Parts: sequence; C-alpha cells; structure tokens
Amino acid sequence: MLYVFHGEDEFTRSEELAKLRQKFGDATSASLNTSTFSGRDVTLSALILACDTLPFMAERRLVIVQDYWSRFDGPKERKPKEWHTKASATDDAFIQGLAEYIPRMPETTRLVFLEGKRLDPANRLFKALPSDKKSVFHKAFGALEGSKLVRWIEQRTAAKGGSIHPLAAQGLARLVGSDLRQLDHELEKLLARANYERAVNVTDVEELVHAARATSVFALVDALGMRQAPKAVRHLHELLDGGAAPLYLLNMIERQFRILLQVKGLRERGASIRELQKALGMPEFVIEKSLRQAQQFTVARLEAIYAHLAEVELAIKSGEITEVLALDLLAVELCA
Repeated sequence: MLYVFHGEDEFTRSEELAKLRQKFGDATSASLNTSTFSGRDVTLSALILACDTLPFMAERRLVIVQDYWSRFDGPKERKPKEWHTKASATDDAFIQGLAEYIPRMPETTRLVFLEGKRLDPANRLFKALPSDKKSVFHKAFGALEGSKLVRWIEQRTAAKGGSIHPLAAQGLARLVGSDLRQLDHELEKLLARANYERAVNVTDVEELVHAARATSVFALVDALGMRQAPKAVRHLHELLDGGAAPLYLLNMIERQFRILLQVKGLRERGASIRELQKALGMPEFVIEKSLRQAQQFTVARLEAIYAHLAEVELAIKSGEITEVLALDLLAVELCA
C-alpha cells in the first residue's frame, strides 16, 4: 500500500509514521526492514527494488521517500531552476512507472511519501496514481492555529495525564506558536512543575516564558532552513521582543547553515545517515531534518549564504547597518 503524508505539521506527521513503524515489531526489526530515499535523487528502479525486497524476520517492509511530490505543485516556472530539466522526461517516466507498479506492489510493503508542505489537490501524482483507497492513502497535516491550536494543547495535556487552565493554554499557544514539537516539550516541563497534581496555570507559563523563547531559536533556524519567510520573520521578532541579542541570533543562523552545507556536501559524496551522524556528532533526527532542509538549496547557494553571513556580521560590527534591520533583510534574503 502507498501512503502520502503531507503538510507543515512535521510533529504529527512523524507521530503518524511512528505508529506505522510500530506495526513492524521492535526497533531493531523495523530498522532492518526500512529503506529511506531522498525525493531529489530517487530512481524508479531503486524504489521498485526496495519495495520488492521481502521483509527480513518480519511481516512488513517500510520504504520511505522524502519530498518528491511537492515538485509537481503549482506552475513549472515557480520551481527552482535546477528542477526544470529534472521534472521532465525522467519524472514523466517515474510517474507512469509508479502508477503501473502500485497494483503489483507486494502486500508486505508499505511505501510512504513524506512531504514537508501541504500538497495541491491538482498535483499530477494524485491524478496519475490509482484512486482506490485500498491501495493509496493520503493525509494532510496542516499547521494548527487559533482555537484549534489551543484545543490541541488541552488535549495533549490530558493525554499526558495532566490538565491546563484555558487561559494558560492560550498563553502557551501565543508564546510558542504552531511548532507542536516545541509545544510538546514545553508541556512536559509545565506538567513536571505542577507535579501532575494541579492544573497548569498562567503563572506557570509566564515564569517559563524566557526558557520557551530561548528554545524558539530553533524554530527560527528551522523556518530559515525550509525557506519559510513569514514564519522566520515572525519568530525573529518574537525573539527580539523577548530580549534575545541580535548577534546571538546571527551566530545561531550561521551555525545552522554551516550544518546544512556540511550535510549537503557529505550526502552528495554518498555518505549514509549513519556516516553523517559519526562525522558531525549529531543524533539521527537532527541529521534527517537537516537533510530535508538542505534539499531546499544547492551547494553553491549554501556556500554563497555562508559567505554572506560573515559579511553581514562584519557590517553590523562596523556600524554599516543596524542589527535589527540587518536580521530583517537577512531573513527575507535567505528564504528567497
């Protein structure tokens, strides 16, 4: 069966994938029976070979392709230049071949396409693949906002065995935004503070505000890595309003793009995720997130960005430009 999980809510997408993995047995068995491909360089022959491979000491095999479908969303002229030639005859053959293969894919295989953005219903792949829900299943994971986000906080708190005052949930939503992974982390801290014996209140949230804003630095660099300009600018000003030093934020941005450049370069030279972990000293989930972000840029673009960041730092320190204006311009430029 083929699954398509798409949308900006990476946390819930990851949880959905984790539920699927649980059906494969223990972690070791799941790892032995999982193959992962980048949508940027996957080939039909490699994908079919992975799908046709019989599971080893398990009932199911999981094959994951990250960020392939989104290249077919919207007009062709909006795509990065390096995709224009790629999304032609090769992709047409891939789509046709995949459509022909799905009906004969082994019942033991679960093929999952993970997409970091919500797909357009008019996407070519939706039209090309079978519409039979028994063979193709897709689910959107859009970012939560407003009352839906507050409701998620309340429900998540209850699922963890605690409770939260409605005003506290609203305050937490305002503070952290729609980053569910960070919200989940903050709820763990808030519930520990309340010792799971009372409802989390507004005071709890207010007294943890500094720590929450500090961790939202990672939300900023993630938004920049995914080229999400409005989100990046919003996170930037939340941090600045909360007292974060502009040069500290610039250093964190530099660190993130240094990681993306290292990951991109090593990956293009054939390094596996395990080799990347060893070389960079980072956990697997950080490597996988960095790989998804690195797909948004060419190596040449990342090198240019990294050099530009050094120029911006020098311009700030020499007084050529104010700190806040420099960061505002930088956020827009990096996402362009």
